[in-house]
Amino acid sequence: MRKLFLMTIIVMTALVALVAFATGEPEVPEAPEAPEAPALPVDITIDACVDTKAAVEFPHKAHFEFAECVDCHHTTEGLTAENFADMEIATCGSCHNEPEKAETPKCSEKSTKKNPYHINCIVCHKTYKKEHADTTAPTKCTACHPKEEKSE
Repeated sequence: MRKLFLMTIIVMTALVALVAFATGEPEVPEAPEAPEAPALPVDITIDACVDTKAAVEFPHKAHFEFAECVDCHHTTEGLTAENFADMEIATCGSCHNEPEKAETPKCSEKSTKKNPYHINCIVCHKTYKKEHADTTAPTKCTACHPKEEKSE
């Protein structure tokens, strides 16, 4: 009698499983979508050091063919367009607005020899211009800092 009871349980379980399987495909949960990798900025507004001049609209992507990431992001060793999402990238202002060391160029300086942007950008543009006379790389103040229109 006991064998008959066990056989009945086994057959019933098999029938229930067969019916469940025959009525539709078992639901398989979808794999979660991988988070979308952040994209490199195409354009950047540099306004961390704005004081008397207009903010600079910087064509970030346009510089990829002329410079390495570490040319500007000099504190982020090994930074590339391929690994930027895995790295912490400090803004220029985080060090140059209120430098800890006296020798660190300061954003509030206007001089082309003391302002970190002026040092890096203008020197690079002038060097590039010597090698590529037809370049549009700006070297004049108003080319980067457009005159702001006065509101009435």
